Amino acid sequence: MKWLSAGLTFVNLSVVCGLLLGIVGHGLNALSAALALLCGLAFAVAAWLGTSDPDKRGGSGAKSSKPTVRYRKFWFWVVAAFFALFAVRSFCWLLYIDGGEWKIQSPNNLGDLSLHITLIRNFANGVHLWPDNPIYAFSKLRYPAGIDLFNALLCLVHVDLMRGLVWTGLLASLATFYAFFRWGGTFGVAGFLFNGGIAGFQFLKTLKFLDYQGTQADILHRPIAWKSIALSMFVTQRGWLYAIPAALILLWHWRQKYFRETPMVPTRRGLSAPDAASAEAAAKAGAKGDDSEGRLPVAANDVGQASAVNARTNSKGPLPFWVELSLYASMPLFHVHTFIALTIVLVVGLFFERLTWPKIFSEAPIRRHAITLLSAALIPATFFVWLVTDQFHAKSMVKWHPGWVQDSADFGAPFFRMGGAANFGSATAFGSLLQKTWNGVIAPFFQFWLTNFGLWVLMALALIALCGWRAWKAGWRWGTKPPADVAFVLPAVVIFAIGYFVQTAPWDWDNLKLMVWGYFLILPFLWSDLIGRWAFPERAVTCIALFASGFITLLGGLAAGHPGFGLMDRARLDAIGTAVRPLPVEARFAAYPTYNHPLLLQGRKVVLGYPGHLWTEGFDYDKPNRELASLMRGAPNWREAAKALGVRYIFWGRDETANYQGSTQPWETTARRIASGDWGAIYDLSPESP
Repeated sequence: MKWLSAGLTFVNLSVVCGLLLGIVGHGLNALSAALALLCGLAFAVAAWLGTSDPDKRGGSGAKSSKPTVRYRKFWFWVVAAFFALFAVRSFCWLLYIDGGEWKIQSPNNLGDLSLHITLIRNFANGVHLWPDNPIYAFSKLRYPAGIDLFNALLCLVHVDLMRGLVWTGLLASLATFYAFFRWGGTFGVAGFLFNGGIAGFQFLKTLKFLDYQGTQADILHRPIAWKSIALSMFVTQRGWLYAIPAALILLWHWRQKYFRETPMVPTRRGLSAPDAASAEAAAKAGAKGDDSEGRLPVAANDVGQASAVNARTNSKGPLPFWVELSLYASMPLFHVHTFIALTIVLVVGLFFERLTWPKIFSEAPIRRHAITLLSAALIPATFFVWLVTDQFHAKSMVKWHPGWVQDSADFGAPFFRMGGAANFGSATAFGSLLQKTWNGVIAPFFQFWLTNFGLWVLMALALIALCGWRAWKAGWRWGTKPPADVAFVLPAVVIFAIGYFVQTAPWDWDNLKLMVWGYFLILPFLWSDLIGRWAFPERAVTCIALFASGFITLLGGLAAGHPGFGLMDRARLDAIGTAVRPLPVEARFAAYPTYNHPLLLQGRKVVLGYPGHLWTEGFDYDKPNRELASLMRGAPNWREAAKALGVRYIFWGRDETANYQGSTQPWETTARRIASGDWGAIYDLSPESP
């Protein structure tokens, strides 16, 4: 974990230093970018020296027979091979040149990658930090763009944009693989890579590898809410490249710090699997011995009654406190929903131990550490939230919305709908109760939750029940330090409950960005407490049921990008880049709002960007869109509209010609044309123009 800690610290503190230097210097340049990266490198060296890895000094756990070790290694390398296939296919062809065109591999990524390129080049152009929103004229940037700021630093020190995107993706994939392995073993890696339900089993009918949880489901008008995490989130939403490994190393650190010796509630010996060891010993990715390499998390080998908590708590933990603090406090700059999930884990940890004054902290190490971390992170984390929410001016996106998307017209019933609104005599109180139970619980459970998540629903419910039963049988009571499974499964339940009942984003599907952390939290314990205790046939059948759909979807999604999707003509983009280079970087253009407009791909600010991006960021863009259309069609008040929208330049090219047909283009005679070519023309509306 030393290298993972160092790498994450390098990215994290390079971005933080770059942000601070950009704020002080009113924008970034090559010198400030180089200085930020050097500072990040220095902090990374300090993190490497300060991080300890107890599992490398000597593993805890029983020795395994050589056949068992070979068996575990086999499945580790199988999953590792598919992870490598996913990473290479997704990121080596993330953005590439095919003849005279920029192309991308993923059909999910046309809009998302265009936005990230816009942000990277906008930062690299040297705009004042924190910048105005490049896709909306009336707001500061309200997006956690930390990883894009990192790539902008690389661009400023002359790392090619495409190479920077590719290598960032590949190294982030390696970090994610290793972090998942240390957190949840091979089962945890598979849970990330092959998440799914039952949609992929359509393969048995079609005999085709397709993205049954994504594009193929959309084509068939059967959209699946539980999409492939790897394809629909990790590749497309770049904040996950940093957020997943950073959050997992924090979770691993907390588990190591407080639960290394007693990972779960003790149970009778008969419930343990052969060759059982601790849950943490199962997640050793770096251990060299045959007894630890590639081990899946399995159940604890308990002998008699034991304390539910590690009595010899490691007061320091593997990560230095400053590394832990920097990773947690800066998370809003990279991924707000991950920051919320980590905060929930810490807040739940405050209430496990006994509340006895005046020893409320002195004899409660988990609470003491959680309150210390939360207090130390309060100011920097608030500052970063203030930045990415347009200085707290962003419209509130939090509202009561029970059911997530189970009642959505798009996602609610992908395969079948269980109806019968008037079948219970809803005019009576009892009938109304039955009706609400049917429509709100029973029907969604079958038509939405089981079709999306399949066996995962039942396994998660079984794990929660099992943790509660074991805690009761072992005599654990609230007020004493909890075992690891209780300490992490309970926050997972809280995270899921918040995602289920409260909408945290303009698009209700985006709640998955929070809910997915409930899924990640239970992965190691789902194996160690439940599946890992079963005999091989039951384990094999269960893993097939859990992962087969996601496996088919992953392969289908990777194949869907052949022969690629065109993003932009290179010659056109380069010509427009040359034309706008002398123009002020803070100037705003009037142009047609689309995801791959060449101005956006050059990092320039436009009045409105792609409507899909504006909607997901919570903007009400109807009025600005009408004013923009009035301007671009040459209405009599076009000058007033341009002033109201803050427009300095009008761009008139192919998209504008196609979408504003019939425009009178009065600026051709009343404004100065400062650049033109086969790609179109740019007109300056400044007062000094004729």
